[in-house]
Amino acid sequence: MENTSFEIAKVKESEREAIEKAERTLKAETGKDFVLIAWERK
Repeated sequence: MENTSFEIAKVKESEREAIEKAERTLKAETGKDFVLIAWERK
């Protein structure tokens, strides 16, 4: 069954920068490279 409640988020520049900052923070704290994927509720 397909979940159609979410879609890939349409992010503004400031939101993209915040996501990238969170990725850098995760890398600094864990030593691992994580990629955050933004989804938003329809």
